[in-house]
Amino acid sequence: MMKQIPARIHLLPAKGSPYVAVIRRKPSKVFRIIRWNTEDDHLEYSSWFYGKLYPKRCDISFDGKWMVYLAMGKKGQSWNGVCLLPCLKTCLEGESWGTYFGGGYWKNEKELLLNGWGKLKGIIPFRLGQLNVNAQFGKEDLSVLYPRLERDGWTRAGDNYGNNVKVKNSKIYMVKCENDDGWYWQPTGEHPTLRMHYRGYLQHGYTFEFSLDEYPDLLDATVDWATWDFLGNLVLAQQGKLYKYKLDDFKSKQPSFCKDLEFLEPPQKPKF
Repeated sequence: MMKQIPARIHLLPAKGSPYVAVIRRKPSKVFRIIRWNTEDDHLEYSSWFYGKLYPKRCDISFDGKWMVYLAMGKKGQSWNGVCLLPCLKTCLEGESWGTYFGGGYWKNEKELLLNGWGKLKGIIPFRLGQLNVNAQFGKEDLSVLYPRLERDGWTRAGDNYGNNVKVKNSKIYMVKCENDDGWYWQPTGEHPTLRMHYRGYLQHGYTFEFSLDEYPDLLDATVDWATWDFLGNLVLAQQGKLYKYKLDDFKSKQPSFCKDLEFLEPPQKPKF
């Protein structure tokens, strides 16, 4: 019997409002976007997208209304877009060169930085600028992800980004990262310290591992993504589920909110 692979989920917390964009992937070429209001835990669902999104090159605006993304359609065509959540319909669209460059992030409430877009079509209520690509991190996921982390509140724990070692005898290209100093984020002195370390370019692409200094048993390697939201809640995705921990929840290790997204299924296509 084949092992069931849980849905993979990436979380994008809004910098200035209690919203989180949830990017859910399962099966491998089917995505669904959900806008999560972490104040009342209301979830807004998009329609199903058949193709591929690049979550680490996506971002959500400070007010939680907009998302920037890089996408590839079923036939291999790619494009950059800015949409009103949770829908993916583009209000601004930009040409892309396959998956080279693409995506972007909001530098502040009013300015969106684009990662090497081509010709633009459409209008959105933001200034547009170009992201200055760090040669160390290339032009793909990490070039967008790392400055986004710094904007949100993450701090580097040191200057060592680790040593990349190619995984031998692998059927696909994989690189393991060893001794990354990682990132940390402690919103206030009352909050535990959340850490993340880059583990390499593995089976599902750029892979990170999360931990809490004061509660080492709470997070493990099965966590897809963990971060703090605007309200100071820990939000995380693990094994196809969403979890939210308020500050008072850590001692009991019981989340205030849990939602199972594992068994969402796209509608059956009609047969003609």
